[in-house]
Amino acid sequence: MKRIIICTIILLAGLAAQAKVRLSPLFTDNMVFQQNTEASVWGYSAPGRTVTVKPSWNGKTYSCVAGSDGRWSVRIDTPAGSYEKYSLTISDGEKIVLNNVVAGEVWICSGQSNMEMPVESWRAVRVNKDDIQKASEYPFLRLLYVTKTTGMSPRDNFSAENDGWTESSPKTVRAFSAVAYYFGRKLQETLKVPVGVIETCWGGTIIEAWMSEGAVREYPELLPKLDEVQRLALTETDRENNFRKEMERFVAQAKAGDKGLAKGKALWAAPRLNDSSWKTIRLPEKIQTLWPATNGVFWFRKEVDMPKEWAGKDLTLSLGPVDDFDETYFNGKIVGSGTVWNMAREYTVPGKLVKGGKSVLCIRVTDDHGDGGLYGAADQLYLEGPEGQRIPLDGDWKVEMSLSFKDRPVSTAREPNQVTVLYNAMIHPLVPFAMKGVIWYQGESNAGKAYRYRDLMAAMVLDWRSAWGLEFPFYITQITGYHAVSPMPGEFTWAELREAQDLAAKVLVNADVACTIDLGEAEDVHPIRKQEVGDRLALLALANDYGHDIVATGPRYESYKIGDGNIRIKFTSTAKGLVAKPSGDLASARYGSTAMELDIVKKAEEGKLVGFQIAGADKVWHWADAVTDGDEVVVSSPEVAHPVAVRYGWADNPVCNLFNSDGLPAYPFRTDDWPGVTFGKL
Repeated sequence: MKRIIICTIILLAGLAAQAKVRLSPLFTDNMVFQQNTEASVWGYSAPGRTVTVKPSWNGKTYSCVAGSDGRWSVRIDTPAGSYEKYSLTISDGEKIVLNNVVAGEVWICSGQSNMEMPVESWRAVRVNKDDIQKASEYPFLRLLYVTKTTGMSPRDNFSAENDGWTESSPKTVRAFSAVAYYFGRKLQETLKVPVGVIETCWGGTIIEAWMSEGAVREYPELLPKLDEVQRLALTETDRENNFRKEMERFVAQAKAGDKGLAKGKALWAAPRLNDSSWKTIRLPEKIQTLWPATNGVFWFRKEVDMPKEWAGKDLTLSLGPVDDFDETYFNGKIVGSGTVWNMAREYTVPGKLVKGGKSVLCIRVTDDHGDGGLYGAADQLYLEGPEGQRIPLDGDWKVEMSLSFKDRPVSTAREPNQVTVLYNAMIHPLVPFAMKGVIWYQGESNAGKAYRYRDLMAAMVLDWRSAWGLEFPFYITQITGYHAVSPMPGEFTWAELREAQDLAAKVLVNADVACTIDLGEAEDVHPIRKQEVGDRLALLALANDYGHDIVATGPRYESYKIGDGNIRIKFTSTAKGLVAKPSGDLASARYGSTAMELDIVKKAEEGKLVGFQIAGADKVWHWADAVTDGDEVVVSSPEVAHPVAVRYGWADNPVCNLFNSDGLPAYPFRTDDWPGVTFGKL
């Protein structure tokens, strides 16, 4: 309690010393107000100060008095959305003027890494590069990127990348969520009003981290975890200092234990090092293909033939993104380093290091957690000469692990996978900013407890709606296919997680799910086709919230009827009919190259309808024959004389190809309610 009192006194003293109001990053130049509503504007000033807010669109003055904690808030009327640019003047005796302010539609975009995955990142750069260059064509698409941080108790403020709102441009979209960007772009193009998208997400996170204390307390199994978090409820400064000390200790231990280093000297970067005993990896590729489920420090080496005419001239070295950190050496000398795991690396190789003939590139990669290494696009790996000539660097590299992190402790100071900490730091500070709705892409980290996710997903939506006091639209991205294709039917955690997402949306009002089952990749949990994801989420909003008469989803299971040796499945949202659609050129990535010889994959790519399973009372599943009949599919198998249940798309990475005539995929489903592999897991 003494610590809280002291911090409050310091805060108030600081406020009293400032004449100018302080604003959240929600209120900056380029911001978007939700149109046609009463929107809150808030900030801090000296206690007792009168604060006025005057928008240029109506010329009215709204005023209030800052409370004893310095916080003030007013509600202002916003205009209809248009491309007109406004200003907002805020004063407590000294004015702040926000310029290039617009009114339109505002959406919050949250979740884990597939929502976080940037427009220019990983392998996605090869499919998004043209869109990056065209980003300036959408100046009325505005972006706000909440900086990742945790909070042991609810926060009132947050930090934002670029210090607040930005217009869409090649510079600002590169690091921004691809799903959020494409979602916003689709809405802006269609609605012809400004659109603001707020990215607040964190890769690899569980849904419990995004729930408030009140919501978490409804689940007895989470109470011990809540107690752990609350025991860590130190001040921001204390947490940062503890984290810094832990990181300094960890880095020192890592460098001391790294066989590739000696007293800070990079032994394994030496050009003459004999690396013949090292493993070979074909880049781009995840390091976990050689060391499964392992994190640590890895050294990559490649010998490159340099043209004689390049000698003495500066070169550009491009590596694509490096996950997580790197120090990069050329002929034994460091030429660059990076600490942002999803950002492409581009370094200058000084001419003094460049000689004709053999040279050695070496990259020391620290993979802190999850998958790591160099697994961007192949065309991101190159050396570029002074005249723009390029030497490709994809292909065979030598690699060796110098240190394993398998026993390293996890720092709770920055660990996002703790209950409430992301809600506290990355959602609570946004309340009650006026917005239209939320899009969500998360679930992979909860797949092992999919049955419990049914409750948690719905509870989180209700939790956020309660905080805003608004029953806003909430659209869930159904997780894609991932992992190796199973040649046989069975029970799968990812299938149960997709079902949990669907069931959560069904018990909520004003909620729905975008199906992305056709967009996954067998060998990468981060599939690159994010424009389709954003567009499908936008279709839901356009149909449900903006009155557009469109087909917004793929076929959805409605009912079933058992016949003589078959089961007839009725679908809705069939558009002009049901079709079997092959994946074509995308099949190898979707199913994995080793699965292309499987019978079910061959049938799918021949245009035969696949993905259906059928079972009798013995609950043994068999691949089924399936044929379309209007808005129905008739399912049967010679191995099941008396069928009782059907499943479709039921696997971690299912081979399934039912679509409607508008090219939208059918949602995975099952007609049974038999307990699955995650039943009872808390």
